[in-house]
Amino acid sequence: MTVSLVQVDDEVVRVHCRTWRGAAVGYDVSAYAMRGVLVDTGFPRVRHDFLRVVADLPLHGAVVTHQHEDHAGGAAALAERMPLHMHARCEQVLRERPDIGFYRRSIWGRPDRLTVPLVPFDPAPLEVVALPGHTPDHLGVWDPERRILASGDLFLGVKVRVAHHDESPAVLIQSLRRAAALEPRLLLDAHRGPLPNPVPLLRAKADWLEATMELVAGLAARGLGEREITRRVLGREELVGWVSAGEYSRRSLVQAMLRDTARIRD
Repeated sequence: MTVSLVQVDDEVVRVHCRTWRGAAVGYDVSAYAMRGVLVDTGFPRVRHDFLRVVADLPLHGAVVTHQHEDHAGGAAALAERMPLHMHARCEQVLRERPDIGFYRRSIWGRPDRLTVPLVPFDPAPLEVVALPGHTPDHLGVWDPERRILASGDLFLGVKVRVAHHDESPAVLIQSLRRAAALEPRLLLDAHRGPLPNPVPLLRAKADWLEATMELVAGLAARGLGEREITRRVLGREELVGWVSAGEYSRRSLVQAMLRDTARIRD
């Protein structure tokens, strides 16, 4: 396992976290330090290396973008060392420490339970912005002066054809358009790395999700089932869909789109 620091520019450092387990399935994850604020906390399998590496950074607090273990995995340990900011739902999940799927435990590890009180802090001049959809508690960290957005799992790619079973594509579309309206010049993506000129990418992802939702809703209105809709719109299931027993899959994306369509109509 490795945790390394990569200088992105004068005031942004990427904390790049990798393990052989993640590499085997094509995943790594990055936290970012920007203007004295750490965005995300690494995942449990690199916890000790992560804490050792970020101890050398001039930090006065950290923001956890959302509850998933590849972002919040070091939160319990960091909460004993520095102030932390997170959504109330994220804090609830970390304190309850629910079980997670085997594939998630295998790749990232299961986070320790958050037990200590959180010490609040002001991340100014940075701003914390709500960007839900991937999860209800998803946050971003925005530097309005330098037009840099640390976006957690907001983007990931234009045509991401899998989703967790509890995602909301309709809400994600709104968050993507909200992020694009900020007109960031640099997006700090947790899995893709730093992305310059991200506004066209954010808009393209929102447009693709909207068009895909319309196609899925149209096929459902014709009486097609979820399995057939998935095959026609998104293609055959990816390996991660089988490994996760459908929790993170193409069919889960179709199910989420159908739920959102029904909610919007009601």
